[in-house]
Amino acid sequence: MIRLFVNADDAGLAASTDDAILACAEAGIVRCATVVANGRTAPAFVRRARDAGLDLGLHFNLTEGVALGGPYATLTDGTGRFHGPKSEVWRRAAAGEFDGAEVEAEASAQWERLRALGAEPSHVDGHNHVHLFPAARRFFGGCGGRPHCRIPLERIAPPGYLPAAFREWALALGREARRTDRFTGYAFARLPTAYVFLLCIPDGVATVEFMVHPGSRPGAPFASSPSRDRERDALCLPVLREALDRYGILPSRFADLPCA
Repeated sequence: MIRLFVNADDAGLAASTDDAILACAEAGIVRCATVVANGRTAPAFVRRARDAGLDLGLHFNLTEGVALGGPYATLTDGTGRFHGPKSEVWRRAAAGEFDGAEVEAEASAQWERLRALGAEPSHVDGHNHVHLFPAARRFFGGCGGRPHCRIPLERIAPPGYLPAAFREWALALGREARRTDRFTGYAFARLPTAYVFLLCIPDGVATVEFMVHPGSRPGAPFASSPSRDRERDALCLPVLREALDRYGILPSRFADLPCA
């Protein structure tokens, strides 16, 4: 049996995305979601997600909106807004321009905010993979219960999808963190069909994290793509759940795994 952790990113940023994630949860495929704690719809999403039995984690964010603990000298501008878009944040991070203490402080603020909303996070990943920053890695490694961490490395990802520094940080996190045996999701994001979804699940491993982004979000280039709605539609197909059952693939929750 393969335990499949289908994790929906970007919860809490927009009602349209939240609705799509919850529709996929009702279909039985998506059992986990990561929440942007400073997102405007995060409080409402957490309430609805708990009623739906979703396993919740933190989608650590340093690229969109206003920091919970700012303003900071390096992480934000003078109004407390992050230095988005992701390309600029990645550039600053790779150049060592962010104060590690500020990264840890914001990670703590977002973690505690999610808990205050009523979630007990079992896992963590990053909006635009910012959880890989060394200072963030230190914080999440010391969290109570040691949350499962996403290691966003897979063989079929497009070339250049992560800067070289981020790949090194991902490899370092993979040596330290609680994690699944494999990670996947990039091919499905580009061509979201039930067939591609099944094709992405590797043989010979016990646990797989599958990253998904169901539901479009106005104003965000990636999230405005029609592919996001196609992800929602593919994940809601009854035939997909039937295929997973037939091949012994069990949609699972990180919270149901025993602590290391």
